[in-house]
Amino acid sequence: MSRVPFPSQAWFDEYKDAINNDEEYAEAAADWGVGFDGDFLFITENMPTDEIDMGALPDDLREELEQYVDDDTGYTYVGLEGGECTDAYLIEDPDDVEAGFILRADYDVWKDLLRGDIGAIDGMMSGKFELEGDMNKVMQYSQAAATLTDISAGIDSYFVDEEYAK
Repeated sequence: MSRVPFPSQAWFDEYKDAINNDEEYAEAAADWGVGFDGDFLFITENMPTDEIDMGALPDDLREELEQYVDDDTGYTYVGLEGGECTDAYLIEDPDDVEAGFILRADYDVWKDLLRGDIGAIDGMMSGKFELEGDMNKVMQYSQAAATLTDISAGIDSYFVDEEYAK
């Protein structure tokens, strides 16, 4: 596995594969999304797109950012059911998907999560992440949420705004 840029479809492909290869997550989330919509819409706000040297980006990455980032906000759908990730992809319009949960945060907070500096539950409790959906359900599956955070932090990532700064 080589370093993958965040945000990008390549990153979310790695994330999906890592989730589906993690036995701890499969066990902790065996009932997640069973009988209820356990899918997530991740909203990344305040992305520093004006600080990125778009001309220096690889063509596919530049095209993704241009297509999937609206002003400074990006959207990603992550399907989760029965201990598996059913899908993970960038979307243009949040109205194009149905998700039982929406997790919203600033880009810098997502970076902290991916670096392992903050956990998803801690982020929600501190108000750094805003959750729309059944918080009790998320707390019931807090081990699964913690494992998802660990999985994301384990991906060999680099951040587009840092790697391709103007």
